[in-house]
Amino acid sequence: MQTCRSRLLGFVCASALAWVLALGVASLPAAGAGGTLNVLYMAQAGYQPDDVRAMADLFEEVSDAKVNLTFVKYDEMHEKIVTSAIAPVATYDVVLLDLIWTAEFASRRMVAPLDDFITPQMRADIKPAILDAFVFDGKTWAMPFLANFQLFFYNQRMIEQAGFSGPPQTLEEMVEQMKAMKAKGIVSYPWTDSWNQKEGLTCEFVWLTGAFGGDTFDAQGRPVFNRGPGLKALEFMVRLLDEGLANPKSLTNDEAAAKDDFIAGNAAFTTNWTFQYGLMNDPSVSKVVGDGRMGLIPVAADARAAGARTASVSGFQGAAIMANSRSKELAWKYVRFITSPLVQRAFLQEMPVWTSVQQSAYAQTMDPVIGVKAEQLGAVHHRPKVPPYPEVSSIMQRYIHLALEKKMTPQQALDAAVREINGVL
Repeated sequence: MQTCRSRLLGFVCASALAWVLALGVASLPAAGAGGTLNVLYMAQAGYQPDDVRAMADLFEEVSDAKVNLTFVKYDEMHEKIVTSAIAPVATYDVVLLDLIWTAEFASRRMVAPLDDFITPQMRADIKPAILDAFVFDGKTWAMPFLANFQLFFYNQRMIEQAGFSGPPQTLEEMVEQMKAMKAKGIVSYPWTDSWNQKEGLTCEFVWLTGAFGGDTFDAQGRPVFNRGPGLKALEFMVRLLDEGLANPKSLTNDEAAAKDDFIAGNAAFTTNWTFQYGLMNDPSVSKVVGDGRMGLIPVAADARAAGARTASVSGFQGAAIMANSRSKELAWKYVRFITSPLVQRAFLQEMPVWTSVQQSAYAQTMDPVIGVKAEQLGAVHHRPKVPPYPEVSSIMQRYIHLALEKKMTPQQALDAAVREINGVL
């Protein structure tokens, strides 16, 4: 597999040379003479640092430009982008833009619109659900980089040891399987998750609300998660803790820690972003190679009866150009390169944004679960696209976590969160 990957990257490099020559990238000045870019990316979910570095190396090879990469944890990204935006000269030229920041950064003109660069042909090859995540006020503020979303990860060996043949299709079936695993001493805590008081907690709540048949905000952007599906979602989370099915450590876990629990064989079930699939099957870090599987996230029985097979949460990532960058032309050529079908074809550990790549025979061969990913992608639920999103999400995180800590009931916590959010919208 590594040999195939190396050969593919060699092919990509050769093909990229012809591609960028056509774009005029090779005529750019060398590093130190105006050909340097500073790029900010996260070291957490999504493409891993080694992948992003490899993409940058390819760009440097074919362009003679220099790319300085800075990797930080997701929780540090927002502040660093804001700091760069208010500086006289941008600290970073290209930044990772989480879809939840689109409205805020666009309304404050922190990033540059890309509509003059994105061609009709490019738009036609990206599903509207992905591209529209980066549209605000009629303009496109980032080029989609990867279609990140959550999937279901399960340990098939533990399922069979508990007396079942396959993964649960509903949340109720999952609880039944977890109780059997716990009763038989197969695993102490069958469920692990990223429920620390960070953005990941909001994401988990969004997909669980979807799994109970609803959304956290209505079509007008107003919070409705304190009743119906939202309330059921939080009650379900609390129930998993109360019954000893969810690991209490989940309350301090981020996505990486939840991944570590699962690939160490300490959990039967979890949901996580697409990055976990590759690590789960890497024998150098995983103890569940062959046992760990990936599938569709189960939904509540009522939701399934109503026609829903699965639910997830979107975490689409885009590459944006800072409005105060002095290297916008070079920045776009870098963005165009790393988001191109050619490069994404070489890095299939993450879901490509291009429909043509997703449906290609090559992708189907190299990624046997791309069909599962495509179906899960079609069932994503979004966090609200509102300018004060960081404040909105912080309120949700705080009150949901209070309920998980049993300091408030689910109803009390969600009612209080809705009141505060309505006050800032």
